[in-house]
Amino acid sequence: MSKNFEEKRKKIKSPMRIAREEVFKIVFGVEATEATSDELKNAFDIYLHNNKEFIDTLSKNQFHFINGSINGIIENYDYIKNIIKKNIQNWTYERIGIVERALLIVATYEVLIKNNPIEVIANETVELAKEYGNEKSYEFVNGILANIEKLKEKGTI
Repeated sequence: MSKNFEEKRKKIKSPMRIAREEVFKIVFGVEATEATSDELKNAFDIYLHNNKEFIDTLSKNQFHFINGSINGIIENYDYIKNIIKKNIQNWTYERIGIVERALLIVATYEVLIKNNPIEVIANETVELAKEYGNEKSYEFVNGILANIEKLKEKGTI
């Protein structure tokens, strides 16, 4: 069979990648309407109610990650958005694509609030941007995350 017709093998996603992707999807759903933290909380409640079958397939670590991340983002929603706004140049927050905004919200939460290593978060975010965004999405989110990390290292965030 010709290589043109061979099925591409999908990369196997790690359990944490699956969990992080779910967090991204939940945030993406509310960012489409430029939501508030209350709307994110309501969306998460609906997600938990409507996705019981999927949630039952998750490990305790995956569910804990999703639950903790969404609740942490809810608690810090305005702060996270303000950090992103301060680190974009020649753009307004509203002009950022929904995919990129959602990815930046999740990544900023993980880097600034959870203090996860930037290398891990940037890599995961870039992979999600390649999967869900356009061809330039990963460069954009990577650049913003680099700006945020520089300010974090300087202690100005």
